[in-house]
Amino acid sequence: MCTAFATDASLANGVVTGKVHWFHLAMAVMAVCSLITFILTRSTTPFTFSVADGGISVLTAIIAITYDWQLNPEPEKMLFGGQLVVLWFLLQFLFAGWPQLKLFFLVMVIITGLIEAILGIRQLHGFEGSNHSLFRLTGDFYNPGPYSGYLAMVLPVCLWMILRFDGYKKGGWRQAEVYLHYLGWISLPAIIVVLPAGMSRTAWIAAAVSCGWVYWIQRIGWGKTKRFIKEHQTLTTVSSFLILLLVAGALAGIYVLKKDSADGRLLLWKVTTQAIMKQPCTGTGLGGFPAAYAETQAEYFSSGKASETEKLVAGCPEYGFNEFLQIGVEQGVFGLMVFVLLLSYSLFRGVKNRQIGAAGGILALMVFSLASYPLQLPEFWVVLVVLMGVANATVSTDTPPTPSREGKKLLSVAVIGGMAVCCGWLFWQQKGYYQGYKKWNTLKMLYNSKAYEAAADGYEKLVPLMGHKPELLFETAQCLSKTERFAEANRLLERAMKLSGDPMIHYMAAKNEQALGNYQKAENLLLHAIEILPERIYPYYLLTKLYSEPTFFQKDKFLNAADAVLKKEPKVESTAIREMRTEVKNMLNNIR
Repeated sequence: MCTAFATDASLANGVVTGKVHWFHLAMAVMAVCSLITFILTRSTTPFTFSVADGGISVLTAIIAITYDWQLNPEPEKMLFGGQLVVLWFLLQFLFAGWPQLKLFFLVMVIITGLIEAILGIRQLHGFEGSNHSLFRLTGDFYNPGPYSGYLAMVLPVCLWMILRFDGYKKGGWRQAEVYLHYLGWISLPAIIVVLPAGMSRTAWIAAAVSCGWVYWIQRIGWGKTKRFIKEHQTLTTVSSFLILLLVAGALAGIYVLKKDSADGRLLLWKVTTQAIMKQPCTGTGLGGFPAAYAETQAEYFSSGKASETEKLVAGCPEYGFNEFLQIGVEQGVFGLMVFVLLLSYSLFRGVKNRQIGAAGGILALMVFSLASYPLQLPEFWVVLVVLMGVANATVSTDTPPTPSREGKKLLSVAVIGGMAVCCGWLFWQQKGYYQGYKKWNTLKMLYNSKAYEAAADGYEKLVPLMGHKPELLFETAQCLSKTERFAEANRLLERAMKLSGDPMIHYMAAKNEQALGNYQKAENLLLHAIEILPERIYPYYLLTKLYSEPTFFQKDKFLNAADAVLKKEPKVESTAIREMRTEVKNMLNNIR
């Protein structure tokens, strides 16, 4: 559960990669401890295969089948996913044998939220530094968005803890339930205090919906609700209308709060839906979203159906900002259906097993996932698997040992042994990536210092191991370009284009082709980049320079590109824009 806190400054992108490698290490320890415990314990309840286990198995199979093994875009996510499957089944074994551990894990979830809330308060008051230069509040995350989402996921668990153990607050202090009740009371206001400062509209909605649902299930229920509606029909009608107006007004206010951001999300979801329709059955496979999105957006803008507002707010994101749509792109419609059914079944089981806190946390994550990217970060997956495990765990009944039961126990121990071996293999496979991120972090210092020639050799040696990271491929290509190894740089950029939709990759590849004298290839690359993001000024600037080449000079195209540089409105006025426009004006004067 400490995955949320694990950051490693010695690794490239250590805020995320530190958490991944910490989780692998924690899983290795957990697998060994679980195996020893099951071998030494005689009264262990045998594990039985459930509907949720079947859903997890089917989803795992879909991910493995749809994955592009030849391109291999996300080997680390595949290893991490394997560890999550091992975690799921280990939790099912543990909860079957020791039901009291369900409450222990929920307490741990609350404690992680409390620690993050305290860290956020300290950051707001300047006692702690953040992980992002543009934001004061990040917790142990890279920016306030995921941080707020994590707190919103923990909040309904805190509320449930308060309601569940409310009857013990007058009991003696020797009762553990009293401490759990007040732990909820300490954590709940701490999170509520810091949550608004994150300015995440989606997290606010997720917190409100999930907490309202938890309170309704725990204290009111469907029976009381039906009786109230029947006895107060007029009041119910008026109240429903007023609540509807209030919700509509709140949503409108949230939209106006960050209008451009909201418009960008709407375009993003629209294009993502079109990308799903292109490959509804097979999907693109895990890691295929960025490139598929860029191509679909280029087709949409080329069709002439896009509005000017859509062109202005367009971006080329790494994530879909809607986990369900992104899963639809990568695993197809069937994979999306299995995932949604698995979460829905977990909610149902959580209510049936009276694990309302775990179900509330799952609901909060589902709502937050509608407009953010929590499942692209390791700590959310860890908490989700724990909450689903708690929600799906059935209450075991003590039965006397029988020969068949003893046989099932032996089978369970054998399965746990297999999972421990699998966990060890996954841990061993990721060790190389840990060293790779360390080397990459060192090379980044040379890269940022513009010591390209010194960094080039180290980057090239790292490509075979870390070639699935488009950022590393881009930095390697930049080093090669600066040392005039243009053809080698473009071979790496060709792979980067299959992994990412970032138009900067096209820009660099076009400059390399221009340096090699391949002007037509350079033009095609830039025109395609403009199709992806038509309102960016930089590709028009590069086209202007390309068309001014004596052997490729085309006056009409040159004037059109120069006109775009001078007249297009940038999102943010900057020194770079002014310098480009000054250079283009000088080029126009020279030609005239």
